[in-house]
Amino acid sequence: MLNNPTLRRTAMGAVAAAAACVVWAPTPASASVSDPVLHASTESDYTAACSYSANIQWNRSTSRLTGNATVQNHLWFAACRKKVVVTFVDDEGQTAATTDIVLETACATTDPTCPSRIDKPINQIASVSRYAKPYIDHIDAAVVDRPR
Repeated sequence: MLNNPTLRRTAMGAVAAAAACVVWAPTPASASVSDPVLHASTESDYTAACSYSANIQWNRSTSRLTGNATVQNHLWFAACRKKVVVTFVDDEGQTAATTDIVLETACATTDPTCPSRIDKPINQIASVSRYAKPYIDHIDAAVVDRPR
């Protein structure tokens, strides 16, 4: 039936065109990132009363958060109390989990009892469900005030 070379080329071209028109829609499992380590960072303006920065990495296979956070107090008579909130966002844009990293108090610049600059290395396990872990698309980091 397809012994004619012209007819064979036309039929093969039609098959190739039909294959090219197939739209592949990813499933949630295939849409998840394949990056084994995700990164997030945040920082304030240096002129803020309490300036801060945080650089966080999350290892998907071990659930370990690593990185560094810094708080610098520029106030003369008030302390800075901050914490880093790491938010794990899934491939549908929903929050899958959060982890708080409490930073030590950065004392006022006139207080001789403790430093006004805190550098904290981060090395802890994040509480992310093993069922949600493959679907985590990215992480966000925010430094917020914490109560006393």
